[in-house]
Order: sequence, then C-alpha cells, then structure tokens
Amino acid sequence: MAEFICYGCSAKVRTGEKFTFTKKGAVHFDCFVSSRRKEVPDDKTETLRSLSLLLDSQLDHLMDILAIGTVEGSAGDLIKEKYKDVEKGAGETTRAISDL
Repeated sequence: MAEFICYGCSAKVRTGEKFTFTKKGAVHFDCFVSSRRKEVPDDKTETLRSLSLLLDSQLDHLMDILAIGTVEGSAGDLIKEKYKDVEKGAGETTRAISDL
C-alpha cells in the first residue's frame, strides 16, 4: 500500500485512518475539516458542518467496504465498482468543502 504524509499535521497517514486528497495532497479528515473551519466565512459554517458530516459518512463507508476483504468473481467486481462510486463521491464532497 502507498504511504502518504498529511499536509495538515505532517504525520504519516496509516491504514484505517480517515483521509482524503485535495490539490495540496493527502490530508487526515480531522486536519482537513479543522483547517477549513478556520478559513470558511461565518455564513458558510453550517454548509461546512453538513458537508463534513457527509464526507465523514462516505469515508466510513469506504473503510467498511475495504473491511469486506478480497472477494472473487462477479461479486468482487461489483464491490470494486461500488468502492469506486463511493470514492468518487467522497472526492466530490472534498472538492465542495475546499471550494467553500
């Protein structure tokens, strides 16, 4: 597995930790939301809260899918496809948070 360094706290991102990618690179979920909370204008804090909850849920879902493990055949193909769908959604949510 690839190793990444969180640009928020400079610590290694470990397997099983919630993280995402922005234009700056890999970042822990908590580091990302914390930094955005400091930068987002007051009138967008509720939007940030809602999007952060959504991203947290998406990252939990990704970790749950990974916990299924290796599955052979058509079921495995479907699991990979669904993982990519959730990963894409998490990326879109991350982008929305970054754009606030």
